[in-house]
Amino acid sequence: MWSDNEAEVDLLRFKYLASTIVRLTQTPHLLPTTIGVFSDWGGGKSTLLKMAQAELTVEPGTLCLTFNGWLFEGHEDAKSALLGTILDTIEEHGEAAEPLTEKGRTLLGKMFQRVNWMQVASLTGRYVVPAVVGLPQFTVANVVNDAVKAGRSVRDVVREEGIDPANAQQLLKDAPGGAQDVRRNIRDFRRDFAELLQEAKITTLVVFIDDLDRCLPDTIIETLEAIKLFLYVPGTAFVLAADERIVQYAVRQRFPELPGNEAEVVGRDYLEKLVQIPIRVPPLSGADISSYMNLLFAELHLDDASYARVCEHVAAFQPSGVSELSFDLATARRVLDEEAVTGELQQDFDLATQIAPVLIPGLAGNPRRTKRFLNTFLLRLQMGHDRGLELQRRVLAKLMLLEYLKPEFFLQLARLQASADGKPRDLTVAEKYVHQTDSPSSLDGTGGEQDQRAQTEQNAATTNESRPVEQSVPVQASTIESGLPINAQTWLADNWMRTWLATEPPLADIDLRPYYYIAHDLVGSLDASSFRLSPVADAVLQQLLSSGGATQEIGLNRAMNLSTPDMTAIFESLAIRIRQAEELDNRSPQAVVFRLVQERPELAPQLVALYSSLPETKLPLSTSALLWETVKGTQSEAAGLSTLQRWGQSSNAILAQATQIVLNRIQT
Repeated sequence: MWSDNEAEVDLLRFKYLASTIVRLTQTPHLLPTTIGVFSDWGGGKSTLLKMAQAELTVEPGTLCLTFNGWLFEGHEDAKSALLGTILDTIEEHGEAAEPLTEKGRTLLGKMFQRVNWMQVASLTGRYVVPAVVGLPQFTVANVVNDAVKAGRSVRDVVREEGIDPANAQQLLKDAPGGAQDVRRNIRDFRRDFAELLQEAKITTLVVFIDDLDRCLPDTIIETLEAIKLFLYVPGTAFVLAADERIVQYAVRQRFPELPGNEAEVVGRDYLEKLVQIPIRVPPLSGADISSYMNLLFAELHLDDASYARVCEHVAAFQPSGVSELSFDLATARRVLDEEAVTGELQQDFDLATQIAPVLIPGLAGNPRRTKRFLNTFLLRLQMGHDRGLELQRRVLAKLMLLEYLKPEFFLQLARLQASADGKPRDLTVAEKYVHQTDSPSSLDGTGGEQDQRAQTEQNAATTNESRPVEQSVPVQASTIESGLPINAQTWLADNWMRTWLATEPPLADIDLRPYYYIAHDLVGSLDASSFRLSPVADAVLQQLLSSGGATQEIGLNRAMNLSTPDMTAIFESLAIRIRQAEELDNRSPQAVVFRLVQERPELAPQLVALYSSLPETKLPLSTSALLWETVKGTQSEAAGLSTLQRWGQSSNAILAQATQIVLNRIQT
């Protein structure tokens, strides 16, 4: 297995981006500057920052440091944490490399005093400063507001914060420069900071700020403000790694009174003013993901010397096109000694070739998702071996693809195989139908290296789309025979699922029970979509679950632009809540699920699979009409109609009556 931390070597071929950061920070006339390194969660931002810092560390006169605000969250305010970390690093630099002058030590001491004062002020200033300056009503308002947010009484807040006007007076009196000069602290700090860099003989200070998108909105804003207010002086460069959507969301949280569209503009403008140079890390192409998986397997099997040769080759690789693989079996045989390319390594390369065409679109070019998928795969193989179960690698990988990318279908298949001794008939029917009706493709992995590269190039083109690849080639409802089992109809209505059914190996004659035993009993509950939610997806999910109609609308609008993995994780999170709800009333997420699928119709097959599996006694009379209005005209229309016909004969009399009304309308 592989560590989930940032890589020590450049497996993603991000050197050109790291060199860009280095070049910008080493151009004096561009400083001071703030560089934003933006990508989705798990897109390789931390690895990129580490590579750039390694290059800059050897530059004379350049001091680099890394700040992670997430580590300080809950312990001290973001401004003082950032300022204190920078001053600590400069002090350590003075002790180890370039001793500080007497003036430098004096400046450093004065600045530490200012940071300490700001830290204390931040703990009580929200409550005491308004009282001191003659605005006690703001103190009362702040206390009440914070009490409501925290679910505590006003008396508890006052007691815990220790609000005392006498203490407030002393706090302001102790401010550096005296109480009358509090407003000048920001200006003086910036002036002293610039002088301190000169005294420490630091030509360029580069501060790498990572994991900003993991922080709470207030921490994000405080960190950005600290840069602009206190540290933006000649010779400084700040490199921020974040998902820019999370930062914009934090800005909108700072201005909650703004209407939806205006808040979006404010969030974007605020970020553009603070970040002068944005660098957006592109998602990996299909060829890059295939090569990345091969490199991960090579790391497991090769000794250090052989692996170093592979990394050198990849670093020097200059492709003639985006679809060219930087590392595969043929390359390994050229670069390495023959004995190094073991049978186990060849099997892993073959496995990567088999799963890449289906895996690539669903992972949206995200290296962390790719690594986590492979880690779970190896973990389950080992657990199966320890349990005495014989698991075929390709079968396990194929089922895990279904679990990871289409969890609703995975759960549906779990129920079917459990009642059919591991060999569900519906799966056999669906596989046979796909092989008889769909044109041959190279997705089965037997088409050779050239076919694999052609497919990878196609996947590379679709990976960067903001909308899911399922929508590019819609399946018409009329092309699916209504005589097929309803579960087969549901699967065949989904483009990704048709591709999955066509891939090797076929599962019709495989006993699936050992694979589901490992997935469910040893790994844990299948309802684990929350672990796959990116920060953006989690924020959208919370908006969708809000009781406020306006907030839900914002969530639905934001869901329009989410990637396929994020959208799948959100849908499954809502599906879990629907399964667990005692009643599907106004307090359940049923209504928002149907609204969501209406906005993202590629989710319709999963919606049909979900509602086909629910107990009919649980379904309210409105469900029939909602389902038909949602699937009508989509590739899931036939499967949805079959579900309605079953509900029309339900023992739930209310559901059956409501469904018959819907069916009569359809017929007329």
